[in-house]
Amino acid sequence: MKRPLLSLSIFSAVFFGIILFSVVFGGYSSLYRAQNRARDARILVTIECQKQLDLLPDLMAMVRKTDSFNRINPNNSNQTNLDQKKLDQLEQAAFKTKTILTQINSVKPPVKKEVILAFEGSQIHLSQEIIGLIIGLKKDAKLTPSQALIDLEKKFNDLEITVFYHSHQYNKEAKYFNTRKSIFPGFLIAKLFKLEETHIYEINIDLFKPDNLRS
Repeated sequence: MKRPLLSLSIFSAVFFGIILFSVVFGGYSSLYRAQNRARDARILVTIECQKQLDLLPDLMAMVRKTDSFNRINPNNSNQTNLDQKKLDQLEQAAFKTKTILTQINSVKPPVKKEVILAFEGSQIHLSQEIIGLIIGLKKDAKLTPSQALIDLEKKFNDLEITVFYHSHQYNKEAKYFNTRKSIFPGFLIAKLFKLEETHIYEINIDLFKPDNLRS
């Protein structure tokens, strides 16, 4: 009688051991994959932001070619100043953005909240400087029909959309990770693998909406 009970006990222990292992391994694997997906989405965000920076020399060269560069027409109240000061402001915004991108790419994830906030601020500032210059170029009579300006504006607009999209994907994975590790059994698994203090901070993507950048 003892042997069947012993066999049953061993079988039950092995069975529940397998279930426990599956739960723990599956839970950790889910958190690990979510972290990696958030990291990959974050990298895509920074790549698109870098592409924006790479287009700036073309924009600055176009500004310098305008008849109104460094000239103010007192009879044109709608004129947008296209001068060296505007280009200096653009370069300062670009330098700040590049510095933040370098910081994001060099730190071990997850990125700290203050870095995310700095990224948001620098990206908004840069985007608005770009938008302001493009508006000024479109008002310039010489460049209004220019296909080069139309193409350049489209490139910047496309990058705005892709930055917004990848930021949304990043937030999706960040929210998934943060939620999974806060509910059962995720919080036990997070504690077991020392992930309970890990938090992936989301990006305020409303700030990156094209309409909000132009408001």
